[in-house]
Amino acid sequence: MSIHEFDNGIKVFDDQLLEIQRKRYKHKNVHEEDEEDVFLSIIKNLPQGAIYINVGTAIGYYPLLAKSLRKDLHVHCFEPLPRHLEYFRKNIELNGFVEDDFVVHKIAISYSSCEAVFRDNSYGSSLTTEKEAKVSLKRQIKDSIKRILGKPVTGSAFTVRTIKLSDVFRLIQSDRIDFLHMDIQGFEEPVLNTYFSESGEQCCKILSFLVGTHGPDIHAKCKTLLENAGFQILHDEQDTQHQPDGILLGSLDVAMKRVEQGSGGNAYRRASP
Repeated sequence: MSIHEFDNGIKVFDDQLLEIQRKRYKHKNVHEEDEEDVFLSIIKNLPQGAIYINVGTAIGYYPLLAKSLRKDLHVHCFEPLPRHLEYFRKNIELNGFVEDDFVVHKIAISYSSCEAVFRDNSYGSSLTTEKEAKVSLKRQIKDSIKRILGKPVTGSAFTVRTIKLSDVFRLIQSDRIDFLHMDIQGFEEPVLNTYFSESGEQCCKILSFLVGTHGPDIHAKCKTLLENAGFQILHDEQDTQHQPDGILLGSLDVAMKRVEQGSGGNAYRRASP
């Protein structure tokens, strides 16, 4: 079976990739060219034994990259799509790790804790809105019939368990998350809005967010939410040149300092105590 190896050493099976991704990797052989340097700078400078939460893990690129750089990190992965969970499991073994190196939660992060309809659209998979859910429930019945008849099913929908960001602390048994990395296909604003509306009621803290944003309106709203909650915006890039998602990095950690590189890019380091 053909294997794709990125320039950073992470390997995935080639049949897990989309053709549009393969074309993108020919320009620079990393998953998201604009986000990679920001991500690496954060991971390399987290404190010893830090907690890293990856929401929307897909086939596991970022958790695998984080663990390859920092074996001391506690890595929690949230991914409800069974197909991607199976790909991730294969990629864990392919990269020389074992499943116990990661804590995998087969649930979705949303703005409420309940059951919701999740649409399988490959890397664009996401929860549905309430309006879409009514249509999706009908489609689930049709998809079930197609499966029984042996017909192919595309864009199928199924029910998943969802929790709010504020529930994650109890789930992982920690009152602190050092770094939360989120790519949830358009649901980032309501998820952040719900979290910040509740965060004043608890002592639990997320110290830094790296958010993949989907569209200028969502990007602007997420930036406002982070700023209003006291986060310093360390990276703000809505119109990325080499990837489909915008990038927002916000931090509460006063020790995280911005460093201008000679090339004009951005990097971040933890200041000496």
